[in-house]
Amino acid sequence: MNGPFWKRFSRGAVLIIASLGLGCGGAGEPEAVGSVDQALSSLALPNNLPVPNSSGFAASFSTQGSLHLDDEFFQPQGTNGRTCATCHLLQDGWSIRPSSVRRFFEETGGLHPIFANNLDANFPSAPSGTLEERRSSFSMLLQGKFIRRVNVAASAEYSMIESADPFGESNLVLMQFFRRPLPTANFKSHVVMWDGANTVGTDLQAGLDKQAKGNVTGAQQGSPAPQEVIDQIVLFEKQLSVAQLFVPGAWFLNAGGAKGGPAHHAEQPLVAGRFSLYDAWRSSTNPYRAQIARGQEIFNGTNAANGRSCNGCHSAANDGQNVAGVLFNIGTSKPEHARSDMAIFTLQHKITGEILRTTDGGQGIRTGKWADLNRFKAPSLRGAAARAPYFHNGIATSLREVVRFYEANLGFQFSNRERDDLVAFLSAL
Repeated sequence: MNGPFWKRFSRGAVLIIASLGLGCGGAGEPEAVGSVDQALSSLALPNNLPVPNSSGFAASFSTQGSLHLDDEFFQPQGTNGRTCATCHLLQDGWSIRPSSVRRFFEETGGLHPIFANNLDANFPSAPSGTLEERRSSFSMLLQGKFIRRVNVAASAEYSMIESADPFGESNLVLMQFFRRPLPTANFKSHVVMWDGANTVGTDLQAGLDKQAKGNVTGAQQGSPAPQEVIDQIVLFEKQLSVAQLFVPGAWFLNAGGAKGGPAHHAEQPLVAGRFSLYDAWRSSTNPYRAQIARGQEIFNGTNAANGRSCNGCHSAANDGQNVAGVLFNIGTSKPEHARSDMAIFTLQHKITGEILRTTDGGQGIRTGKWADLNRFKAPSLRGAAARAPYFHNGIATSLREVVRFYEANLGFQFSNRERDDLVAFLSAL
């Protein structure tokens, strides 16, 4: 084959992923789903299989020794053909990118299991009889965003006094909005889901158990699964790490004394601390490696403009979750960031009369507490290059836009070189 090594590598990885049809239930017509799942059931993927993304290659690592595709994670548990892997794809860092959803749509005319029964259509009764109706009705899912419908509890410290919903579904009790899926990998913190909806105290196992049960009866439209099925799904998730493995120019991220890649992440305990993955590259003569190491120090260090540190919230050493499970309001739900297809809700504190406008109330819609509104989980940053767009609502299309958002909304200031260095580091996680 001709071309640079990493491009040849990319072609091979693409062929492997494409031939496996990973994405759940397969990318073929719905009637072929069973045969695809049956074929997958005899397969196992090796740890550290390189999977291409815009920054190079990511890889997954299971402490089980390999990724067993006969696990219940990959099997339909309900009635609509969906599996856990329908919306959490290996090639998308165990989340799902809009390009994958669009591919499923185009290859099946919108009949892939991910579009089953209007579950994640723009509204439950959205028309789906024709191809163009399906394309219009799933416009949010085609952005890689999934529907959430939450009632404002009567006991909440606030009430909703106005809702402006482009799909006409929300009212003064019901909030309808759309979110990106978090990856089903790199579980360290006990917080489960963006708003902590499935969190059970500080027990990660119990939280993932709750999430898996809800997925089977909800997204997969099944009867409650036997506990042994839930246990296998949760075990698969807990054993799974994903991280960037290879970046052109810097090459393998676990070389030259560095500790990038998913195998090192699998060994990383949940402890507070700085990122130290690329300490060995601080004096590297390779300019790409040196840049990644500089970006790591910018992430760890205090920003002169606002006295804050990226590591202050993303405090879990070499991972980026918050080690204490604290959720944060960084402004992503402010109405000024709303797109034309996003609802805006006006909430009022029942005692003080204070007004807050938001596109998604985050933790506060679960706890009912005013102070928790707009707070979201600090997710793992490992493997981030594989799963754009970013934030719970997908408003940042690239890691550079993530950095720019923090500058615009939280007062961080970076020079052009610092910004480039920070993006290089985030791309190497």
